[in-house]
Amino acid sequence: MEEAIGQLLEWTSSANEVILRVPISALRTLSNTPKDITKTLSGATVHTILAASLCLDPNPDLEKWRPVFPSRRDITSSLPICWPAKLRSLLPPGAKTLLAAQQEKFNKDWAIVTAAYPQLQKDEYLYNWLLVNTRTFYHTNRRTDKLPKEDHMALQPVADLFNHTPEGYCTAAFDDKFFTFTTTRAHQPGEEVFIRYGPHANDMLLVEYGFTLPSSLNPWDETCLDPYICPSLTPIQRDHLEAAGFWEKYMLDSQTACYRTHVALRMLCLPLRQWQDVLDGVRDEDEDRHLIDAALLKALTKYDSDITSSLEQLSGSSAGEEEMRGSLTDRWLQIRQLVTAAVSRLQG
Repeated sequence: MEEAIGQLLEWTSSANEVILRVPISALRTLSNTPKDITKTLSGATVHTILAASLCLDPNPDLEKWRPVFPSRRDITSSLPICWPAKLRSLLPPGAKTLLAAQQEKFNKDWAIVTAAYPQLQKDEYLYNWLLVNTRTFYHTNRRTDKLPKEDHMALQPVADLFNHTPEGYCTAAFDDKFFTFTTTRAHQPGEEVFIRYGPHANDMLLVEYGFTLPSSLNPWDETCLDPYICPSLTPIQRDHLEAAGFWEKYMLDSQTACYRTHVALRMLCLPLRQWQDVLDGVRDEDEDRHLIDAALLKALTKYDSDITSSLEQLSGSSAGEEEMRGSLTDRWLQIRQLVTAAVSRLQG
């Protein structure tokens, strides 16, 4: 992978200091996309249109911007949507779910674009679609304010070089004239300054942005337990969980399994009446904690076995590039930390 690009300060900054102002006129938005493109793709999402404009617009200002875009190789090696099917099949469950949604979104956008511009190549559009996906900022103006939230996006030069950190980041805000970035702490000359892309777990960071953070640096990291809980539930139990709003999205973070997970495990362990009593608050949930802990431990033990299997498959695989396999290995090791810590808590 090419050396990462970021933003370094050349001076000593204090907290609450504005370090960058980008004129709104420099942003790439729906409003300043060539009218022939917006007209041809009328009704498409802003993401669809911005990606198409990167492929089609010969504007020289855009050409000046391209040298700081990630290369095609950078994009294809880091983002799972570009990986070989064999490696995609080894993604953790949460990442697989996110990737399936991302692929569906791209397929829908590509169908619209290729119908309008049949001369465009799919890999060319995918590259530019991923540039938009990884480098846009939340932004609205009078034209886009009433569009769905996912259409509130803009590309902007210079600011798109900020990397992500979960803590100690710069805040971003915009008005009619500028997009402004402000420090939240002091920085020394030569120190990199960051923004926060969002409170994202590593599965989201991997699928959407092509990187992960060490578990110790990501307070929002978590992993999905659905494959280890859902198959154990009967269709009737599923119906009850769905009716109560507790079907799927069973997550484990560095501290505990989420409340949804406990509700599902309680369904496995208790008669329906008692399960409903706990949900209604008339039965103490701690009364059955030993049963819930045992069920969770069983699920985590199976998950740990699958983690070992996935790591062994990756170790012996030649699919894709070394960087792809390394990124996937890192993710599984992060998940192992979450699972191992949870097992230790339960056994302690």
